[in-house]
Amino acid sequence: MNIFMFFIFSILFAEVMLASFFVAKGWHEIVPGTEPLFAFYKVIAYYFSAMFVIRFLMQQLPVLEVRPYMHLSVKKRNLLHFILGKGSLNFFNLISIIFFTPFAFFQIAYYHGNLIALAWLISMISIDLSLNYLIIYIKKQMVNNLTIVTIMISIIGLFALGDYMHWYSYSETFANFIEFMVKTPAFLGLPLLLTVVTYWMNFKFLSMNLYLEDLSSYTKKTDNHIGNVAYLKNFGIIGELIGIDIKLYLRNKRTKSMLYLSPLFLAYGLMFYTNDQYDHEGGMMIFVGVFMTGILMVNYLQYAFAYEGTYFDLLLTSGINFKDFIRAKFIAASILVSVSYMLTIPYFLYGTEFLLINTACFLFNLGIVIPTALYFATFNKKALNLKQGSAFNYQGIGASHWLFLLPFFIGPLIIYLPFKWFGNAELGLIALGLTGILGLTFRQVFARAILKNATERKYIMAVGFRERG
Repeated sequence: MNIFMFFIFSILFAEVMLASFFVAKGWHEIVPGTEPLFAFYKVIAYYFSAMFVIRFLMQQLPVLEVRPYMHLSVKKRNLLHFILGKGSLNFFNLISIIFFTPFAFFQIAYYHGNLIALAWLISMISIDLSLNYLIIYIKKQMVNNLTIVTIMISIIGLFALGDYMHWYSYSETFANFIEFMVKTPAFLGLPLLLTVVTYWMNFKFLSMNLYLEDLSSYTKKTDNHIGNVAYLKNFGIIGELIGIDIKLYLRNKRTKSMLYLSPLFLAYGLMFYTNDQYDHEGGMMIFVGVFMTGILMVNYLQYAFAYEGTYFDLLLTSGINFKDFIRAKFIAASILVSVSYMLTIPYFLYGTEFLLINTACFLFNLGIVIPTALYFATFNKKALNLKQGSAFNYQGIGASHWLFLLPFFIGPLIIYLPFKWFGNAELGLIALGLTGILGLTFRQVFARAILKNATERKYIMAVGFRERG
């Protein structure tokens, strides 16, 4: 099997090299009537953007078990350099070398000479390495420091929003910058300096957190701030259970990575509410409204019990009333939906109809989706591995998770679309909202049904959670 995969990889690798070679050689024919170098610089802008997203989702952090070397006469800085050097040797960096090298010698060298072409190639590879180290730094900080990651993502999101709203052109700005560097060769060293800076950021962070005792001081700080939810104890056992869920979300990689992606989910409306190609009274708007106001809640409730799978036996023997456990989930999910809805209120600036859509979807999520998701969660039998990231990770996902997506996405459309087809979309929104309010009035009935099913299945769930395979 390994020989077969190597053979397939070799063929794909050769095809990519040949494609890169012929595209670079004939680039001026591919983009006739334009400045070929400037056109390619714009392509590079989107290439690096795509690589940033792909690396964030798929790139694994470099791993080195350093503890066996701690007692040896190996300098800590040498171990750190080894970790970071290992982190630069990956498939994505190889792709960039293949992508840029032919173009450097077929196009840049033709217009600016071989020396500038070589300097340009080093600059492009340096930018790619900077992305590599930036992703490593962000992912490391995702485990430790919420503030730094939030600031970084906010800055990136602001630039993306500016390009989307046509405040400026990202591709043209980037292309102008590269063109400036090529015409002023002294500035071709800037990307190399950026690589050094991002490398140093990682080196500094790792040197401060190489030992367990270094991490403990940060853990104590975290417990005294975002991890400290002692005030929830004022609400009794319900508050304590919600506090446990908050700590679980903030301390584990899989839950935290989903939390960090939440701004992207809430910005989903920018793709549709501002685009005149979509009917503002169409079913797609309902889909977007349900998604934005409910996706955080769905990710929380869909894996309820599975999150606690590793210590589910402890919950069963701790004397905690399952009724309180279910109620805590209800309240926490309601808070998530309410916060998500409040964050979507500014969309009314694009039209009051979007506020009405989000309000109706919010009520539907609150009254119908929450109890439905929690009921389906009682069929979970696979414990989640919280140490893994969430991107492209299907560990712990079963058939019930996919079945639940039907009422979440299709349910609102079944209620709304008949009214829309008969020419009364506003009445459809009212019906959707009233359905949610009706669900709220029957919340106690739903809670009893969920409690009954959870009580009957708790030992089945416990057996499933014990299986780690």
